[in-house]
Amino acid sequence: MFTTLITDCYDDNARVRQTSRIASLITTDVSLLGVDSDLAAGMQLIDVLDATEGRPGIILVNIAPRGGHTTKWENGTPFGYFWHHDTLVISSVDGLALAAAKKLGLVSEVQLLDTHTTAEVLLREGLISAEAAAHMPVTQFRSFDFTPRAGVFLFNGGQLPSEPYGLENISDLPPAIWHIDSFGNCKTTLLPEDITTDATETRFGTFPYTVQLRNLPDTTTSLIRGSSGLGTTRFLELMTQRRNFATAHNAKIGDNIFTAENHAVRATA
Repeated sequence: MFTTLITDCYDDNARVRQTSRIASLITTDVSLLGVDSDLAAGMQLIDVLDATEGRPGIILVNIAPRGGHTTKWENGTPFGYFWHHDTLVISSVDGLALAAAKKLGLVSEVQLLDTHTTAEVLLREGLISAEAAAHMPVTQFRSFDFTPRAGVFLFNGGQLPSEPYGLENISDLPPAIWHIDSFGNCKTTLLPEDITTDATETRFGTFPYTVQLRNLPDTTTSLIRGSSGLGTTRFLELMTQRRNFATAHNAKIGDNIFTAENHAVRATA
């Protein structure tokens, strides 16, 4: 099996603690991907689901800015879970972490978990100590103290108290750049049906749609059917053949494709 952690807690200390925790709970290959925004986290989730093709595994998504509107929650955004074939996904629900899953119609709802009742069950099952159970609802490091334990328990067939949380409560996925690759190509959240294929006017210019990069002449820019997506559904990329699109257009992660907005919300400034 595999376990993938997608998280905004990814400095060296946080990385080794999280990967060691999950590896100590279950025999698994572990990878950790650091992200700086909920927009990127939600799109990376789709790419990991695509890569693993529904095989047995766990994906833990933690992207949880503190302060501001998030103070409406007891201790930051809660987490919800769903299954994609044999893959268990646990994700923070606030913001855009599940917006791509909503856009693609993967699920209509997730099961919302509560740290208090989860801790009670894990304590009763003898999986954590009384000290750990008391700490779990108040920890500031839930991707270490909460999601690995809850994820392994659920993956192994355990049952945790939960309630349905409809994805209509999740923000829609904005038309934005979510990743810039090493060539300066900009991965977007757009699908072919979101654009006018002959010429689409964007904040960066007006570009046609091209199915394959091989058909794009040198130094020419287009919206290309990219590699990211799920199954037969692939998102578009802004590319310039043999040039760096991001550098040429001063494009940044989070930039709205059509307006001057930026949707990359970081946990800290």
